[in-house]
Amino acid sequence: MISGQTALYGLVAHPARHSLSPKIQNQWFSEKQIDARYVAFDTQANAREVVQAIQTLGIAGVNLSMPYKQALLPLITELSSTAQLIGAINTVKNQNGHLSATSTDGAGFWQAFKRANPNQPVQQLVVLGAGGAALAVIEAAGRAGVQQVTVFKRQNQTFAQVQAQLQAISRYHDLAIEVVPYEATARLATALRTADCVVNATNIGMALTPGLPIESSLIDQIKQEAVVVDLIYAPQATAFLKKWRQRQLVCQNGLGMLIEQAALSFQFWTDQTINTTEMYQQLMEEF
Repeated sequence: MISGQTALYGLVAHPARHSLSPKIQNQWFSEKQIDARYVAFDTQANAREVVQAIQTLGIAGVNLSMPYKQALLPLITELSSTAQLIGAINTVKNQNGHLSATSTDGAGFWQAFKRANPNQPVQQLVVLGAGGAALAVIEAAGRAGVQQVTVFKRQNQTFAQVQAQLQAISRYHDLAIEVVPYEATARLATALRTADCVVNATNIGMALTPGLPIESSLIDQIKQEAVVVDLIYAPQATAFLKKWRQRQLVCQNGLGMLIEQAALSFQFWTDQTINTTEMYQQLMEEF
């Protein structure tokens, strides 16, 4: 029951109405008997307006989607080391106007991966794309036992900047990271043949950007023992995953990452841990 003491949390994004986050977080608030509600704030306000709204209205915490993951970062008082390294945040906590923030995306990815593949060590990781989600996965790889990451990125105006960010992550975690242009197809084929895990962190495969992130012939280069992951969860099976499933090999979409990063956001806000098993069952049935 909503009262005068009910704390307000939410997702700040555009669009936001399609999000599963309100369903997930409100169920957990109920389970933990916390007097709080989580809603979707569908907005195109600028970053400063969003921060002012959080502080003025006393919103207890928010999740962020693009473009706010990077836009709000300079306006936050206290950033986690993860947020500083990847230059992005997805979770903000408000304590009497003091805003602290982190990114739970990367840790959420690896928790979901290990849940789905408990006996699959990953030493060689290939990441397709180098946006915010990719950087989060790579930064957390430094805490997940990965030894070598090869990142494939378009050689555009952001190539040097992303390369510098990845070099900082490499030094911080003592993790070998190589950034290679997509155009280097021979290098891509070699990396795919040795990878223990291949992650599509691009938006290619979503409804508005259908297709494959790499050529079909290159997908055939991935070794059979590897796990292929697409960070996209809608559609449930992208063309990338369908191609891999044709060989009856192990793959997963981004639904587990969505659930686990949400649980870590909940913990960041409330200091309470979540058992995600029931949420997996619910969302798998719905999807």
